[in-house]
Amino acid sequence: MSSNAAQAQSSTSSRIIRVSSSLNPIDFAPFGEVVENPETHGGRGKVQKVEANQGSATKWLDVSHLENWYTLAPSRKAAKAVMNMFVCKPRKLEVKDGREVFPVNILERHPFTPQTFIPMGVGPDDKDVRYLVIVAPTLKTTKRESNDLNKPYPAEKPKPNRKSLKEKLLGARPNPFTNDFEATTTPSMLSLGPGRRPKGPGAPDLDNIQAFIARGDQAVTYGPGTWHAPMVVLGSKPIDFVVVQYANGVGLEDCQELYIKEALNIDVDESAIKASAPGIMRAKL
Repeated sequence: MSSNAAQAQSSTSSRIIRVSSSLNPIDFAPFGEVVENPETHGGRGKVQKVEANQGSATKWLDVSHLENWYTLAPSRKAAKAVMNMFVCKPRKLEVKDGREVFPVNILERHPFTPQTFIPMGVGPDDKDVRYLVIVAPTLKTTKRESNDLNKPYPAEKPKPNRKSLKEKLLGARPNPFTNDFEATTTPSMLSLGPGRRPKGPGAPDLDNIQAFIARGDQAVTYGPGTWHAPMVVLGSKPIDFVVVQYANGVGLEDCQELYIKEALNIDVDESAIKASAPGIMRAKL
């Protein structure tokens, strides 16, 4: 979401796409991360926990990651962490072949930053509030391809991150609050899972677009460069999202938009909404 985004167009034949599943960390891993309480979501994922606040709280470690890849941007302009709020109204659905669908006319990506959407004031049992997470894989490209969308992106096969001795020493400072050693620099791309790596300059793979139904007690992190639709709120009430990301103010490097000439239609029927209900979702695991 950006008012200063670069734009392009793509064409596809109009078709209806079924919702892949309720939002969960395993299925969503290629595109980013899901932030949820494992104890109320069937213990999914590999998140570790410790006791905190004198035993009065459970602390889940590293539930999502906010890495800054703007050192790879052509402008070399430094980015800062920003926290905005989007008040997202319910989106209008259309009827196709007797089913309610959401038409996807635009996708966007943020090449050098993850983007985390955190819903506020919405509980897991609020059946009138859900949101739709729509993502697409990134197509591989060749060096011969030329497109304005290619310009702000790093190479798809990054070179190994060679650090000086000083950088290695500074990258392993102890945390003053826990005495745990933690990295203070951006990790090497090659050491990260696919959901946390910049995705490269390719266009979205519209043949493999996926959609997930999310509950109000789930936040979502789009990985850097992940093609996704602007937030789609279902139900009858708006959702306030706090959105956390990096940005440097250079439109082409912060956000790009791609318009789809013939809309892709996401099938949003009652069965998809019910499948995201707490009891049913855990029973299907």
